[in-house]
Amino acid sequence: MKFQKAIDIWKLNPAQRAKLQAGQWIYAGNPNSKGVWCGQKANGVDVAAWYHNAKGRTSYHQYIRDLIKYAKTV
Repeated sequence: MKFQKAIDIWKLNPAQRAKLQAGQWIYAGNPNSKGVWCGQKANGVDVAAWYHNAKGRTSYHQYIRDLIKYAKTV
């Protein structure tokens, strides 16, 4: 799948969000507050790494990898 420009996840239904590729830039209503899509758990919970939450971590990329891994668990 090819990455797209940042996507407003509030405009997508749960089935469309489930099809998003992990690593896709997203936002929720405000295009100035971006995050990285990490996936959707089997129970329908959406998982995203929001940039302002992640940037203070010692390893930004590891934080995103951990959330992607979490999204794939049951």
